[in-house]
Amino acid sequence: MPFGASKIIRQLLEDRSQWTDFRAQDLGMLLTGIVAQAAEGRTELVHHAAPLFNFLNESYTTESGLFCDTATGYRRRFASFAAQTVLAFACYSYGEFDGDAEAIELANACVRRLIALQGRQGEWPWLFDAERGEVVDFYEVYSVHQYGMAPALLEIAERHNVEGARDALVRGFTWILGENQLKRSMLLPPLQMSYRSQVRQSEMHARSRGMFRAVANAYLDRKAQLISPAKLALRAECRSYELGWILWSFGERSDLPQLTQNLVFSRALR
Repeated sequence: MPFGASKIIRQLLEDRSQWTDFRAQDLGMLLTGIVAQAAEGRTELVHHAAPLFNFLNESYTTESGLFCDTATGYRRRFASFAAQTVLAFACYSYGEFDGDAEAIELANACVRRLIALQGRQGEWPWLFDAERGEVVDFYEVYSVHQYGMAPALLEIAERHNVEGARDALVRGFTWILGENQLKRSMLLPPLQMSYRSQVRQSEMHARSRGMFRAVANAYLDRKAQLISPAKLALRAECRSYELGWILWSFGERSDLPQLTQNLVFSRALR
């Protein structure tokens, strides 16, 4: 790790008054990174692992099983799918490393709720009201969640006997192969890229309307629904980290040939 980055991380970890500023993904990646380093014998930061997990448990958990996005503040209850994935993954990592059954169960509870909220064609919703444990906006539905983040999390959940984890993984992945609302493959073999998401046409260039909708759904106790495919569009972007996620999630897997050996991938190599 570059010295400058290492110095900043140490300062963040040592000044616990700053921890309340952590977004869910900040906290989850820090905890996961510390555990990963410790597992490889680099233990200089491992003494922060237990306090970080305790902070996570005290400040980001809910009775619904979903995680909050922040420790305090007005947007605490509004947490994305990525926030759920990163914090649940961190709990699994810490729980397995330290033998902490409570951490494992926090992750399991989150995964069970996510599976219950998965869309009818395998969509992983974008935004949740963590306090109610409900979806407040399905869109955008991101390809990286379908083929990268969710599979990484669900592989561990399956190891911990979470019912439905493998089926949810497969349903989510086949979404990108064309079993989705637009009936379009999200993969572009000639370019070795993928479409970023399926998004509301009216919100292709502005997300403020979506945030107002999410807040209204939360405070009016409403559940978000999928909308008509006629009102959706493809976001024609691809970011490098998205392709990294699919490689990380499936690079060493051989137990899902119906996914990893799909013809769309072999065509990309021709």
